[in-house]
Amino acid sequence: MKPRDWFNILKDSRHWILLLSISNVFFIFLAWLAYPETFEILVGIMIIFSVFCIVFGMLLVWKKQPKQNEVFYDFLLKPSLENEHRLIECMGDLHKKEVNYLANKLRIEKDQLDDARLQSINYEEFIESWVHEIKTPISLATFVLANRKEEMSKLVYQRLEHARISISDNVDQILFYARLQASHIDYHLERVSLNLCCEDALLELQALLAEKEVEVISQMKDVPIVSDKKTLQFIFTQLLVNAVKYSNEEIKSFIWIKTGFNNVKNRYYFKISDNGIGVLNSDIPFIFDKGFTGDNSNRNKSSGIGLFLVKKLCDELKIDIEVKSDYGKGFEIQLLFPIIKDVFNS
Repeated sequence: MKPRDWFNILKDSRHWILLLSISNVFFIFLAWLAYPETFEILVGIMIIFSVFCIVFGMLLVWKKQPKQNEVFYDFLLKPSLENEHRLIECMGDLHKKEVNYLANKLRIEKDQLDDARLQSINYEEFIESWVHEIKTPISLATFVLANRKEEMSKLVYQRLEHARISISDNVDQILFYARLQASHIDYHLERVSLNLCCEDALLELQALLAEKEVEVISQMKDVPIVSDKKTLQFIFTQLLVNAVKYSNEEIKSFIWIKTGFNNVKNRYYFKISDNGIGVLNSDIPFIFDKGFTGDNSNRNKSSGIGLFLVKKLCDELKIDIEVKSDYGKGFEIQLLFPIIKDVFNS
């Protein structure tokens, strides 16, 4: 038994030890009155016997403690009637009422938790099903816009394409958010071309970039990345959409995209920077929080979930993020990818 165990048992038994001490004092007084000639012998025997009883009692409590703990934790994990009866046997009928009350409360909470978990699973399945269903009319709209482009004015086409991109982006956000709530996510890791991945995202956002008159300057080199292509393309799309949303409408807007190898970090990188309105330095620690939109005139144009999803997905894929901002002048975000051997070792 550890010294801390002795101390805890003594602390819990202090009332009984105090009563025993008081009774001993009383009987010592009686022994002094009745047997003054053998008083010292009787007092010694009484003290030794009392100490022995205390130590023996503490050993019994210590020996019984592991069994009580086992029964108690079994009861907490599974508050069944069987475990309830076992706990009452360990604690005694004195605590039967309290154990019964606790068991009923735990069973009610467990039932409510099971119902909530089932509702959550059903909700996730519904959202994923809805997302896949809504993609059909979105694909149809994409097809119609692509084939009827010549029949529309340039402005009408850009506006409709902008609306389609916004709807598609919001649907993808819902899908990835729902996936992040799952207990396990299956990622398809493969060799991915950052160049092609980013070009696919740029092609998808071509109408949005044209409408907002944002010019993209690419300095991309193909680097050997292993990641989930679909997730990576979603991340790039969110970063590009974010750069467009917070562009500075008073000047010619640019987005610079660059890839390469960071010798200091020993990581491959994807860097996207712009000359938009930027972010306050005080806001940088919070830009990946869900619902954060920043303290600027464009805050009502964003749901604040895009960068939140980017951070969560990057964490899942072991991608580090670095951010720089010059408020009023521009914003830069850099993704640092693990090298191939690090990916497979993890």
